[in-house]
Amino acid sequence: MMILVTGATGNIGGEVVSHLVEKKVPLRALVRDRAKAANLAAQGIELVQGDFSQSDSLDAALQGIEKAFLVMPNDLHQVELECHFIDAAKRAGVRHLVKLSVLHAGELPSVFQQWHRQIEQHLEASGMAWTHLRPNMLMQNMRWFAQSIAQQGVFYHSVGDSKISHVDARDVAAVAAVCLNEPGHEHQTYDLTGAEAVSFNQVAEYFAKALNRSVQYVNVIPANFKAARLANGEPEWYLDAEAQLFDCWHAGAGSIITMAIAHLLHRPPTTFAAFVQDYVRHSQDFSTVST
Repeated sequence: MMILVTGATGNIGGEVVSHLVEKKVPLRALVRDRAKAANLAAQGIELVQGDFSQSDSLDAALQGIEKAFLVMPNDLHQVELECHFIDAAKRAGVRHLVKLSVLHAGELPSVFQQWHRQIEQHLEASGMAWTHLRPNMLMQNMRWFAQSIAQQGVFYHSVGDSKISHVDARDVAAVAAVCLNEPGHEHQTYDLTGAEAVSFNQVAEYFAKALNRSVQYVNVIPANFKAARLANGEPEWYLDAEAQLFDCWHAGAGSIITMAIAHLLHRPPTTFAAFVQDYVRHSQDFSTVST
């Protein structure tokens, strides 16, 4: 059995590769830039360069593949690009495709949720076996705020006191590896959350404890939050889509808790407090801060 992992240099795809290597599963990593995947090549992992918009590269990457993991960063053309990959996988005879989706896909009036459900439906109609992984907000997204936490002891967001059941990307990747390497997960949808729903004020407390210094969360008016990020060069379509999701979080949509990770991994999900301790201990992002 040969497995193809997309997004092999990313938060989740890279961890999926690590799990499969540990299990000694034959795999191929699809990358856009070989230079960024030098560490994978050093491990002897087969690399193939490809682009979701280029059929020839996908056909070559998927040759001889039985199972594939599909993940890509948010993109204005995400539906078109992921469906393009699905069509290529079908042409290549892939039997099972595990797709990284998003919590509440199709259930919320957020662009991200609507797009992912469209892709899920295209996969379901393909005739291949499928598994949808729907994680909540990743704990690793706190990297966005690492600089302000390290330099100012503060981070900014616009979700107020909303509680969110953040999930560790490493847990999501571990689930993906199980679904790719073990039978019984075909035609299943797994909602993946942490074991607790926490506010950003609680997250600030976790960082304060890990860094042994004051850390505060500052809530920003959504319009001001958007303006600051626009000035930083972020695309407006993405910020508008995020604002839709933040509105859903305000209404409580991000606080649900599921047992899928505990069931699939036979252990509890990583807590946010444990993630922060590990992140601070091993990340260079806080190297200028005394811990």
